[in-house]
Amino acid sequence: MAGPCRFLTEMRTLTLVLLAFGLHAETRRDAWLRYQGGSRVDLPAVIVALNDSRLVETARDELVRGIRGMTGRTLRIESKLPQEPAIVLNVLPTAHLKEDGYLLKTTGGHIYVTASNPRGVLYGAFALLRKIGVGESIANLNEHAEPKTPVRWINQWDNLDGSIERGYGGRSIFWENQHARRDLTRVSEYGRLLASLGINACAINSVNVNPRIFAPDMLPDIARIAEAFRPWGVQVVLSVDFGSPKSIGGLDTFDPLDPRVAAWWKSKVDEIYRAVPDLAGFVMKADSEGRVGPSAYGRTHADAANVVARALQPHGGLIFYRGFVYDHHMDWRNLKNDRARAAYDNFHDLDGKFDSNVVLQIKNGPIDFQVREPVSPLFGALEKTNQAIELQITQEYTGQARHTVFLVPMWKETLDFVVAHALNSCVQRRHSWRRKVL
Repeated sequence: MAGPCRFLTEMRTLTLVLLAFGLHAETRRDAWLRYQGGSRVDLPAVIVALNDSRLVETARDELVRGIRGMTGRTLRIESKLPQEPAIVLNVLPTAHLKEDGYLLKTTGGHIYVTASNPRGVLYGAFALLRKIGVGESIANLNEHAEPKTPVRWINQWDNLDGSIERGYGGRSIFWENQHARRDLTRVSEYGRLLASLGINACAINSVNVNPRIFAPDMLPDIARIAEAFRPWGVQVVLSVDFGSPKSIGGLDTFDPLDPRVAAWWKSKVDEIYRAVPDLAGFVMKADSEGRVGPSAYGRTHADAANVVARALQPHGGLIFYRGFVYDHHMDWRNLKNDRARAAYDNFHDLDGKFDSNVVLQIKNGPIDFQVREPVSPLFGALEKTNQAIELQITQEYTGQARHTVFLVPMWKETLDFVVAHALNSCVQRRHSWRRKVL
């Protein structure tokens, strides 16, 4: 029996070695950007970037990496258009392509990835890699794609101590011990993942804000995170606390109509933009779940949003002001209390009173990311206010906070309502205009 026992022992050892090798080779860190081999698509041997933009260089390097991974071939990098077929990356401003849109076209043996801005070239590069990865023909390319919306933000609920509110995947990749992590490699990897989806900005701290985010010694940390994202066209967003002028600014008030408060916001925003010139803007949660807000002074949410928006406006920044406002001490036994209409009651009468760089961020449903709930009535109530839909992609109330849950059908249900309402409103306005003209 010694022979078979030894054989089984060796087989177990071999299995463990192979298992260990497999675990080492497949870490899942690249997600859907693993670029595994097997593609036999016919491709040029050369790649040319006709612009020296950093994002175009990122697109070029990503194509080299992806094609090498999928085909085993390494593209030759040239600086000028060669006589032989090439993959050509080019920024070419044109009225035919919106911002971040791209065109994939095969002409004269060349494969052109053209966009009106550098980020569009990067998105086009990812689109070309997707085609190669699924084995689509690229012999006669002639297609373009454009984002449906210019603002595509993702909000992380990471805390400065490294924990994550509603987080189920470990520690923060941004923060540890009240500062940015020393190694931000994973932030760059995350930026690559976001860019492959067309996400153009990321809020790097929780909406339940630690006011220390505005401390002067945090600016270099924020700048480092922004630099890690920058090659992927992902801009940093900060979640900020409405009470900051008083809690850390040395004022005795945070009243949005007080000139001193307006001056403080302007000074603080200017300071941040000196460190991070391409900051996308702020996310703000006020008068909700214990966060201070304009009600402390009898002011409106429009007053609160606009004082910050006016500080951001010269820099091109946006403020996402969360519409999730309700009395979290509400007595559920009082049948007149209706949390589902709280956002509607707070914001309906403010329609048209927000500045142009304010975006009201509305959850897909009126309660709080429940397994099933109707569309937020606020989407049908605002005609003159910029709106963004807030969708949850971690499982807070679905799947016991840990199981995979396919939420896309629920998102689509809300989006279909929003689109249908918008189209109906356009039709009504058109008919109204025709009546006035006639």
